[in-house]
Amino acid sequence: MEVLVRQEGAGDAPAGSSEGHLHLAASWQRDAPPPPADPARLVLQLRSLRGLSSVRRQVGEFLRTSLPPALGDGVVDDAVDSAVLVIDEMTSNALRHGRPPSDLHIGDEPGRWTVVVTDAAPDLVPVPAVNRPAGAGGYGLYVITDLTASHGVHYERDRKMVWATVLKPDGP
Repeated sequence: MEVLVRQEGAGDAPAGSSEGHLHLAASWQRDAPPPPADPARLVLQLRSLRGLSSVRRQVGEFLRTSLPPALGDGVVDDAVDSAVLVIDEMTSNALRHGRPPSDLHIGDEPGRWTVVVTDAAPDLVPVPAVNRPAGAGGYGLYVITDLTASHGVHYERDRKMVWATVLKPDGP
């Protein structure tokens, strides 16, 4: 799967420009509670980066079963691959830059999945890369921004909640 990162919502700033990155980086700097959602249908505890391959497998199976087979394998595969990429970025960030315990919650609702990743580091704010050379890393938050309908971070006294809504593909 090829992923192209667009910079929608960056006003008149060209994609990949410093101004575009600053605009998108700002979207991760304000407190925004997750949208109301049905109770999570999949909840996984995140223990280590090594364990993320198992998490990706479980998430992929869960997402696949929440889509109607009538969509066709190609549509289902693309939707699941994009959502797993977002979830992988979110979970690996929690393990790399947060503090345990970390959990993944996925809600399955009509038309969308709501993904919430929690960790015990409300004092550690997500910091997207700005003016970093390509290939130097740190652009995962932009991938999340690009592949989701909405995203944000919410702080509570003892935890941080990084969330995103991923749209499901339309019916056949």
